[in-house]
Amino acid sequence: MCSICDLRIEFSIDHPLGLSVAVETRRAIDAGLLPEPEDADGAPAGMQLRLSAIETLRTAQQRLEWTQRQDELLALPDFFVLMVESRTWGFFHPTPNGFDPNCRPAPPNVLADDIAERDAVLVSSEVAMRQIVEGRLPFERALEERIIALDADGSRFDKLLGAWSKAYPKVGFSRFVCA
Repeated sequence: MCSICDLRIEFSIDHPLGLSVAVETRRAIDAGLLPEPEDADGAPAGMQLRLSAIETLRTAQQRLEWTQRQDELLALPDFFVLMVESRTWGFFHPTPNGFDPNCRPAPPNVLADDIAERDAVLVSSEVAMRQIVEGRLPFERALEERIIALDADGSRFDKLLGAWSKAYPKVGFSRFVCA
């Protein structure tokens, strides 16, 4: 499901790094780095997980748009984000006005042997991404702890790391960002 594409894209694929991110997330919860996930209230658990993941992805999208200059945003490659608990996919395609809300991508290529042929994918748990978007966990720390994984070749990796690190820095995070 795509968080920014009218909620209509569903892929029935996982990412090879999904299991390792899930295991590291559990380790981080047990170690106290991440909070226990909240229990679903009311809606069926699967639907609640998906709605929470979509909300988190939209928050991340908005922050990325607000913290990048137009030339920086346009320099970003297309990329996907996978939230492992709900298998919720987001697709991010930069345009001069932010990420394209009307895109209709095919499922991501995550299995090509050559990393340059694979789509760039950020794999995360929703609980880790929620901590990132709320400013409690810097992006680079989450990457170091392996509770998120960035699957991309060198150039795309560096551009995405720069954008996410600027949006969610180690120091100086502010909930208020001027566009």
